[in-house]
Amino acid sequence: MDLKTRQALYKKCRDEPLEPDDERNVDFDQLTKNDRVRGVSWVERLAGPIELSPDVPVRQFVTGLPGSGKSTELKRLAARLSQPDGANLLMVVVDADAAIDLAQPVDVPDIIMVLVDAAERSVLELEGIDPATSMQESYLGRLWHFLCKTEVSFAELKDGTGVSGGTGALVMKLKTQPSFRNRVRQTLATHFSRFLEEARTELRVLDERARRHGRAGLCLLFDSLEKNRGISTNWDTVLDSAERVFGAGAPYLDLPVHSIYTVPTALVGRRVSNIEFMPVIKLRDRSGKRFPPGYAALRTLVRQRISDEDLRGLLGGDAEQRIEQIIERSGGYPREVVKALRWIIELPEHPATDDDLERLHLEGRERYRAVVMGSDVPWLANVARNKLLTIENDEHRPIVDRALQNNVVLRYCNKDIWYDLHPAVYDIEVLQQAIAECSQG
Repeated sequence: MDLKTRQALYKKCRDEPLEPDDERNVDFDQLTKNDRVRGVSWVERLAGPIELSPDVPVRQFVTGLPGSGKSTELKRLAARLSQPDGANLLMVVVDADAAIDLAQPVDVPDIIMVLVDAAERSVLELEGIDPATSMQESYLGRLWHFLCKTEVSFAELKDGTGVSGGTGALVMKLKTQPSFRNRVRQTLATHFSRFLEEARTELRVLDERARRHGRAGLCLLFDSLEKNRGISTNWDTVLDSAERVFGAGAPYLDLPVHSIYTVPTALVGRRVSNIEFMPVIKLRDRSGKRFPPGYAALRTLVRQRISDEDLRGLLGGDAEQRIEQIIERSGGYPREVVKALRWIIELPEHPATDDDLERLHLEGRERYRAVVMGSDVPWLANVARNKLLTIENDEHRPIVDRALQNNVVLRYCNKDIWYDLHPAVYDIEVLQQAIAECSQG
């Protein structure tokens, strides 16, 4: 296969959220309506409460494994909710990855400030006004003036943080400078009720402005917050902060407009309720019986990126058998199928050999072996046996957090919800022994 062809295929196999009109986009939930591969249509499930409640704001929490297609489905949801002959909402989509530091603890003001700023920019664009030249008297500009009056040290900053540097500079400083961010949080904590009410008032005004320009109101969508997972040195601290923000009913995130927040997958094992968790593609049912629509769905994902002819060039005459093995080993996790395709395209010679594909499999197993700790094994064996996500106590919670965040445990949906181990995890010898002992017990 020549280099130009490989480059084109490699580009089609990028790991990225897809727009609804992207030729690579597969609407998994509409492929087979009687045997849905994720249990339900997830766009319809999320859109329904908002479409049916035009006058009362709806708040939703959504999660899913990174690479499971969640952001792609949220783009599809945003397109649906913005349709003039449908909900006709002005969709305000925020990428948390670009707006806040997802490796650090998160707090309510961080989220609210970014949402209101983004909503204001979207309304200005709807009104035909360039936000770049019209934000001096913005919500964040007024908030900055308040901070300067409340805390003299803010007024002493001359580095373009405030209104003179534009509100974008304030957002960036909040993201990139922890000491500044903490000072803002401390000041707002002292005046939190006022901060929250003024933010809500601002959203009511913006909602009305959107209605005056032909929309049915605002809908805020804060995507990528599920990546708020920290690093090895602050893993628990970051998840604890997310639990505080999204747990206990999350009253501070109730806004006067529709709002959708993505949250870390680990929160389903914590004290956070009413999370919509988008499952991966079901390849087998809970009893282990093969589910052909799931294989067909992921085969469609492959075909939307690589033609059958090019696939034979990459994998040889038995390409169909080999791609089915790759799909099987993914556990129904779309990202792993796409990553496997890129790995194969990267090979210096094609078609791939049996040894190449075995190396692909072993490399995947080693990635999961590095995540699974000895203390995880008894619980993972229990998940493999019972297909349930059982949390024994608070001390056990970090094991569940890590398993969910690292795709060690995958979530599926038939009529009910169930869990299973990633296929590569089943290949870990010590876990195989523990599963065998569970079965004997």
